Amino acid sequence: MVMKVYNWIDFALNRLYASRCRLCGDQGANGRDLCPDCKKDLSHNQHCCRVCAIPLPPAAPENSLCGSCSQQHPGFEQCLAALVYDQEVGQLVSGLKFRNQLGNARLLGDLLCGYLEGKIFEKPDFILPVPLHRSRLKTRGYNQALEIARPVGRRFGIPLRPKVCARNRATEAQADLDKGDRGKNIRGAFSVKKQVSGRRIVLLDDVVTTGNTVSELTRVLRQAGAARVDVWAVARTP
Repeated sequence: MVMKVYNWIDFALNRLYASRCRLCGDQGANGRDLCPDCKKDLSHNQHCCRVCAIPLPPAAPENSLCGSCSQQHPGFEQCLAALVYDQEVGQLVSGLKFRNQLGNARLLGDLLCGYLEGKIFEKPDFILPVPLHRSRLKTRGYNQALEIARPVGRRFGIPLRPKVCARNRATEAQADLDKGDRGKNIRGAFSVKKQVSGRRIVLLDDVVTTGNTVSELTRVLRQAGAARVDVWAVARTP
């Protein structure tokens, strides 16, 4: 029933409002809030580590590992990230997170869906949007990861389970910390609230930076018995 309601909302919005590019304001193309020129300017994450999806130098062999994953596996099975985080992607993400531009979530989710087509060989049992602490959720009014996850779940017919995990404490923003402090900042920040034993889970987030957040979530889910944890993200920071 929920899926039907969201499909109806999408249909109504597409009929009532002509799509406009959320980056430059020109007319969108193919029902998407993105014009052809801005779409072409997006940095697609085509040459990346096969595990953590960090962009690799052009000279690196296809399907290879980055230096970090060669030394220590991040825990999750694989990260699939559609775009390289740059100024354009940052404009869309920051607009969603800090300026209440909720329409960006549908566009970002649509871009992620396009990337995932042909890459999903076995559907997970559910999608877990990376949770926010209740204080940040109260301030922002919504979880941007959950809003991005909605069109992804609808497109592939995968249920969302945002209450499986909780964020126990209000950690500092990872982007504001040095690399060495990010692991300490996020350690012990999550707890599992629902049964996950034997489940195949996808963690969905807007941007993966160092990967510490999704690695910590993976750790607690695997400890609780999850069979497999993958990560899907709109963008990966180089």
